[in-house]
Parts: sequence; C-alpha cells; structure tokens
Amino acid sequence: MNNIFYILIIGFIIFIIFWFQKSKVSKRKNRILVIDDDRSSGTILKANLNREGYEAICALTGEQGLEIARRNLPDLIILDVMLPGIKGREVCAKLKEDSQTKDIPIIFMTVKDSPYDVKAEIEAGAIAHLTKPVDYGELLSEIKKVLGS
Repeated sequence: MNNIFYILIIGFIIFIIFWFQKSKVSKRKNRILVIDDDRSSGTILKANLNREGYEAICALTGEQGLEIARRNLPDLIILDVMLPGIKGREVCAKLKEDSQTKDIPIIFMTVKDSPYDVKAEIEAGAIAHLTKPVDYGELLSEIKKVLGS
C-alpha cells in the first residue's frame, strides 16, 4: 500500500513539472516591430512596450523593416509613413503581398493626418492610423485590441 502511495505522489510531481514547463514555453511574448526613422522615438517606444510585457524590435528604414519582418514574423507592426528609402505605404504594400507576412496587422503612426493620407494607408493594408504625437494610452489600447491582450 505504501509503495502505491509513493508511486502516485511521484507521478503527480512529474505531471506538475511537465505541466509547468509546457505552460512556461507556450507563453511567448507578443513581438512588435516598430519601423520609424526617428531613433529616439523608436527607442522610447521600444522601452515602453518592453515594460508592458511585449517584445519590441526597432528598424530605422523601410528596407530594414522588411528584412526584420520577414526574419522575425512579428505579431504586429507599427509603421511610420515618412522613411528614408522605401516609404511606409510601400513597405506596408510589400508586406501584404508577401505570403509570409500578409497577415501581420499594421498600425500607421505618423504626422500625416489628412483624410487622403488615412485612406491611402488603409488601402495599403493597414488596420489603423494614429497621428503623432500619439497618446501612449491610445496606442496601448489599439495594440491590445489588435493582439487581444
């Protein structure tokens, strides 16, 4: 009888260890790619997103953003319109044409806020437009809405 009790206890402990390890592995942080040529804005946003529990990655150019997006497959992209080299809308369109990245949601965060600009960004494939300077609470709310977190 004692042997059965010890076997049950050991089995239960092994089950708990495996369950804990599995739950630890499955909880990957949501990865957010920020593509913005303003290094200081990107750095501040990255630090704030990391503090909120996200894994933020930054790119300073459209080309760099495309490369990082294809390599890291983020859960969300925050994209500026005015970038050196490939502009933001073209980056968005290229990501939406690529079978590997087409389903990644994109939020434009830019100073351009005319109705024409907002329409062009949505037509390029973005799910939202936020005008700089962005209220951080509004940005977080949009991120949580998109990622469901």
